[in-house]
Amino acid sequence: MKRKMIGAAAAYLAGLFFASFFTGIISAVIFLFLVILILAGGIRGKDLVMLLVFFTAAFTVSKVYRHYGYDRIASYSGRTADFSGRIVGIESYAGDFAMYTIEGELDGIEDVRITYFGSTLNAGYGDILNLKGCKFSMHKNDYVFRNKDIFMSENIFLSADYPESVSVEKTHSNKLKNALMDYREDIMSRFRSSMGGKTGNFLGAMIFGEKRGFDPDMRTSLSMSGIGHVMAVSGLHISIIAVMLMTIFSRLRLGRLIPFILMNFLLVLFITMAEWPVSAVRALIMADFVYSAKLFRRQSDTLNSLAGAVLAICIANPFAVYSSGFLMSVTAAFGVGVFGPYMTRNFTGSSIVRSFLIMVCTSLCIFPLTVKYFGETSLISPVTNLILLPLCSAALIIGVFYVMTGGILPVLEIAEYLLHPVIDIMNFISESRIVYFCCCGENTAEIIFALAAAVVVIHVLYNNRAFTALAMAAAFCSAMIFTAVTGKKTYDSFRIAFLGKGKNTAAVVSYKGVTKIFDLSGYYNSPVYVRKYFSENGLSYADIIFLFENEPSQYAAYISELAPLNAGKWYNYDDLYAAGENLISAGEEICFSGDGMEILCRSNALSVKFYGTEITIEPSGNRGAFVVSGDVLTQGILIDKEENSGLNNFEITLSGDGGYEFRRL
Repeated sequence: MKRKMIGAAAAYLAGLFFASFFTGIISAVIFLFLVILILAGGIRGKDLVMLLVFFTAAFTVSKVYRHYGYDRIASYSGRTADFSGRIVGIESYAGDFAMYTIEGELDGIEDVRITYFGSTLNAGYGDILNLKGCKFSMHKNDYVFRNKDIFMSENIFLSADYPESVSVEKTHSNKLKNALMDYREDIMSRFRSSMGGKTGNFLGAMIFGEKRGFDPDMRTSLSMSGIGHVMAVSGLHISIIAVMLMTIFSRLRLGRLIPFILMNFLLVLFITMAEWPVSAVRALIMADFVYSAKLFRRQSDTLNSLAGAVLAICIANPFAVYSSGFLMSVTAAFGVGVFGPYMTRNFTGSSIVRSFLIMVCTSLCIFPLTVKYFGETSLISPVTNLILLPLCSAALIIGVFYVMTGGILPVLEIAEYLLHPVIDIMNFISESRIVYFCCCGENTAEIIFALAAAVVVIHVLYNNRAFTALAMAAAFCSAMIFTAVTGKKTYDSFRIAFLGKGKNTAAVVSYKGVTKIFDLSGYYNSPVYVRKYFSENGLSYADIIFLFENEPSQYAAYISELAPLNAGKWYNYDDLYAAGENLISAGEEICFSGDGMEILCRSNALSVKFYGTEITIEPSGNRGAFVVSGDVLTQGILIDKEENSGLNNFEITLSGDGGYEFRRL
């Protein structure tokens, strides 16, 4: 093995994955696959021992880290106690709410990090937050929000809920961080006032990763256009800033060492304002590898730099593998910096065509992960990245220059001019769902990962770019065919999905292109879950939306979340509110029927019949929870099975012969 850094990083990352995710027969099959792949690649002797050592070390470290870290702290879930600690993270939300990350001591365990969500406390970084009589709970993943994985990757294992009292001790101990965050807020305010809310928030999200105030329809358009990565502070941002800084420093003739130190200092300040996303940390480490090679007059290598960054991050934090941002950032960097150039090495055409082919290779690299984590991806991303990314990059450079100079020059109009066509093109693309891939079916992600593994095997066995390209094309076509078949099956099936968080739920009934939404509890976040279900299943139109509770706010929430999707008629249960020409009152009862189905709504209860088979959802009398029961179910399903949790986000598929299939989402 010529470049041992790459093998060490790959083995260490594989060890963390096996310790964290793979168990039982699946683990044995994957491990056997890796062994065969390594042997087929001609790796023997000392190199094989080295891989085994790093794999074993990572596996052991992860298990020890989990036992003495996560398991020990998570065991406090469900207990009530006091907690005090310094504030190390602040995330603000609309309505004067904020989530605070607090680091302190818990029963003798040092440096325990927990989150607390509540009203804004006018507290800063480094201040002491005292929570009296709070109840600890573990973060959980659900259909939309993968809170457990996100917080676990940041070594945050508990949440503090329902404290009896909250107090803040001002310490003024982290003046630099507070000054940087105040400066960021001031810059964001200038963006919005100078460029308008939509464009200003766009530029702020690109520079700082700040998505607060970001329109849901804008987020949807970004995703459908395939350029959502510009909203995450990552390799694109760090590389642009690093090149810009080093170009300026080279003009000043400061030598080699001083520019390197200044670049790192300024990049650290920038990443601090962006709240240290792991993708930006990875990019910073890679940039250091590249520029330190120039400093010592050595040849830099993208793959070695990427491997070094992965190894450094994973050794420092074994739970980094739970971060989707980290995995997608590494995969994207591999695609654009290694795999794409390798596949186009002998290409003799124009540079534009070669750039397009590199974008295609990068999109194919991250395709399995986007399907896994988001259930959807854009098929037009190579084209949009080729066209829109230069405009976004130019706007990013202008915005960063504005931030670094304190806004002394009026350059924001130029950034606004660059971003307007980007927004217009995104909105146009989002209206055409033919360029959008939806992950229909329960096992689609697993099938796509299996196809990707087959491509890797073919590449290792033949080490031929032509064979690899043919294998990738065949795998992609197979994924499209599988999705089309499962999508047709899904389209023809009669499905009822129950979506939401805890005891709050919205029911979506779909059959042969006809879709009806019944929001039963009026929870403000339910439209987010409905939008996720629509996106995953390729649904673009709701024939009817029925609102039971909080009609005014829910109407506005659905209008916002479902854009640019369309809706037909709106119904509300009582006669107290009506807004918009499509919103009409339903009185005490409403019934829909046809095509073998019958739907009856009455007093927060929903009854659905399909060729005589009935499913009913109604209030249980237990903290406002709902119970699902019916002919095909052996027992009722309580959606709020546990306080603030419960068996929500599942789908029941009914067949005409009285059978059914149950699927967790």
